[in-house]
Amino acid sequence: MGKRQVVYRGAEIGGNSELVDKEVNLITVADRVWHGRVVSVDRSEVVLRDARSGKHTFPVDQIDKIYREIVTDY
Repeated sequence: MGKRQVVYRGAEIGGNSELVDKEVNLITVADRVWHGRVVSVDRSEVVLRDARSGKHTFPVDQIDKIYREIVTDY
């Protein structure tokens, strides 16, 4: 079983509803990495819930990229 990594940058993040309820790694422009599940995405912000059930809100302009891993059959 393999994994494929999908990277979302800048304009691909704001309003992207396919990220909702997905487990991701979010990297800010300050080079901090956050891991969790996306709760909501709109044009201006992303809300992430971490493993401790803490909610974190990130303005889209402060996000460098979001990584998502997809399990593949091969």
